[in-house]
Amino acid sequence: MERVIAGRFQAKDGADAVSALIAQYIDTADICIFHNNPPGQHDAFVVGGDEDEDPGAEGAKGAGKSAASTAVAAGLTARTIGTSGGPVVALAAAATGACVGSLASVLDGLGNHDGKPRAPERRSSGVMLSVRIAKPENEKRVIATLRAEGAVDIEEAYGE
Repeated sequence: MERVIAGRFQAKDGADAVSALIAQYIDTADICIFHNNPPGQHDAFVVGGDEDEDPGAEGAKGAGKSAASTAVAAGLTARTIGTSGGPVVALAAAATGACVGSLASVLDGLGNHDGKPRAPERRSSGVMLSVRIAKPENEKRVIATLRAEGAVDIEEAYGE
């Protein structure tokens, strides 16, 4: 894994011009220009979109366990009530318990992120110019060039 610096441009012409400037001191094999589509526009699935599930739906991962435990509790409560009030009362108690239990489990999960950081914001669409930093002394110069030439969302990462 190597250090990569990337910046976003609105048009390919801008990225091409900055690429030519950076190519004066960086090997052209270390410069890559690509387009980043808007989120949901990759059309990877038949029904549309580019992801199997919404990254913001992390709170639903424990819903199955919570629903199962709620159902067991509702069943035990209904059995207890049913022995004293009859089968109709037991069914009503089970239905009420299931509704209240599901509502409680949903409300319990709202805003609960267990201290985990939120999912990162999705990248904006545009033309990306990425540069592999083979020599550490070039890193600040690449960043300065990207900034001076109007790149936005300048990112630093490790990759290929």
